[in-house]
Amino acid sequence: MSTGYQRILVNLHILALLFCVIFEFQPKEPDSLVELLVNQCEYDTQHLCPECFVSPTVNCGHLANLVTIDSSNPWNQLTCRYNPHGVSYGLLSSGEKVVIKKLNKNRAVEALRDAVCDELGLTYSNCKFKSDENTLKVLRRKVLEQELEGCIICPSKDEKALNRLLNEFKSTELLKLILLKINVQPLLLELFDGDGFPVPKVIFQAGFQLFESFDGDALVNFYDSSLNTRLRIAKELIQASFLFTEGVNGFRFYLTDINPDNIAVQKQPSGSFQVSFIDLDNVIILDSQSKRLDSRSKARHIHSRIPCDGCFAYVQEDLCSYQHSDINQFAICQLLYE
Repeated sequence: MSTGYQRILVNLHILALLFCVIFEFQPKEPDSLVELLVNQCEYDTQHLCPECFVSPTVNCGHLANLVTIDSSNPWNQLTCRYNPHGVSYGLLSSGEKVVIKKLNKNRAVEALRDAVCDELGLTYSNCKFKSDENTLKVLRRKVLEQELEGCIICPSKDEKALNRLLNEFKSTELLKLILLKINVQPLLLELFDGDGFPVPKVIFQAGFQLFESFDGDALVNFYDSSLNTRLRIAKELIQASFLFTEGVNGFRFYLTDINPDNIAVQKQPSGSFQVSFIDLDNVIILDSQSKRLDSRSKARHIHSRIPCDGCFAYVQEDLCSYQHSDINQFAICQLLYE
């Protein structure tokens, strides 16, 4: 046997031993994918932020009855690892398709907790989310900070607008502030429920995991449909743009990330088409009743195209200074045009 061949065999043996060691010390995987969801829910509600989820309705064990697993059916099989967007899919025991969203993407909740503790001068061992005055004060200030993405509340640094918005939701103030900072979608779906907004229906929230209705295929899949179909979908999208602009209880919602991947379309038995805005994470929430806005009755922000390669550009200060803007209509029209 040649020396070169012996070296190859030795290297293969070393590689095999390396794989054996790696697999030996891998963390134990959950026995089922449902168990993975239950474990994550228990971590969120019992360790990460117990004071966020004080309601007895948060029952992580309920997931075992909510979702059925059948390895022979890919729709029943929940993905064991979330994709980079924090989204996976499953099937309820009733047969209904569901979307499962991981709200705590990239450990955003832990990062926010650590940032709050740093400001309060707390050590790592004492770093926990609490519903005390100091913690809530820091969180409120962070929510009102002007960011480039996520949820932005206008007018800028308006405490009254924030208070009015918080009163629209049912959760604990601690959880509401955390969601406003990391992912506002659960709050918006609660607010829109029953008002005819084209958004998913919340089925269950398990800690920082959100179970939503599956509302169809992405808009991009309908680009090659007949002209009649595309016109019907366009009509629904334009109507939706006015609905978000009119808003709820004086709050307007300007969607700043409207793209074909964030809109689902589903054909109804009647032959009509239903659209659904399935990603509401990037939004400007404007309190149109704020006295800090330009109160002239005809004072409106008229949006115009801003050159931006592969993105939708806008001036945040403009949107936050007027009682009304046409940016939703502009964004939808630009989407349809492109």
